[in-house]
Amino acid sequence: MLPELLTPINAERAAPYVLDDRFWLQQKRDGVRLIVHRQGQQIEGWNKQGQRVAVEPTLVSALLSIDIQSFTLDGEFEKRGGYHCWDLLNADGSDLRAHPYSLRFQTLQAFAAYPVLKILESWTTSAEKEAMIFELHRQHAEGVVFKNSEAAYRPGRAGQHFKLKFEKTATARVRDVDPVRDRVSVEMLDGDVWREVCGLKVPNGTLHVGQYVEVKYLYSTPDQRPVQPRFLTLRADVCQTDCLLSQVSCGGKWNR
Repeated sequence: MLPELLTPINAERAAPYVLDDRFWLQQKRDGVRLIVHRQGQQIEGWNKQGQRVAVEPTLVSALLSIDIQSFTLDGEFEKRGGYHCWDLLNADGSDLRAHPYSLRFQTLQAFAAYPVLKILESWTTSAEKEAMIFELHRQHAEGVVFKNSEAAYRPGRAGQHFKLKFEKTATARVRDVDPVRDRVSVEMLDGDVWREVCGLKVPNGTLHVGQYVEVKYLYSTPDQRPVQPRFLTLRADVCQTDCLLSQVSCGGKWNR
């Protein structure tokens, strides 16, 4: 089951989505993408790539406590923050994917009584959205998401929903591991060619060649090399097509 993915935009392209009331604003979470499906006493999970994955036992137990025997939810799981949910794909055998997002989100509110699910708050007017963008930026949130409230569910990067990151991050692949120093080099795809882009300081033995990582950086050089890169986390839910060099943009941090 492949989830619907967000299209990245920069701050200069955000204004139309702030002004258009069809687009709702939500906080971008920093967890692991996870679709969960319950059928009776069975719980299944899928990651960002549409691959089956194990669901944390604590989340399984919590989902089985819900008084609804069949449902499919889309969200992100954070080990410390729980399951943050923003979409309901089906419930009690009714497929909701062809309905507009506004109806799916309204139906999702039936799950709000269960504390295991943290349903993302949405802001709908231009005034609310502008205020929350600056407030979330002040709180050092990862970013915001613009959701098309009229859109049916479309798997993959369908170009219906958009993400604006406040800090620059990129997905890369480990190219080399220094056997002595606490350092690895990472690479990204430049067309069909893997290109080394930067080095990362990590404890020796932490990472291995071929693993995917998320990198945070301050800005990039004209030839798209991240400046002041820092290792954020391992990524088990991505593939090589997520490592395109085009995700690295020149310029400084998002600002007001």
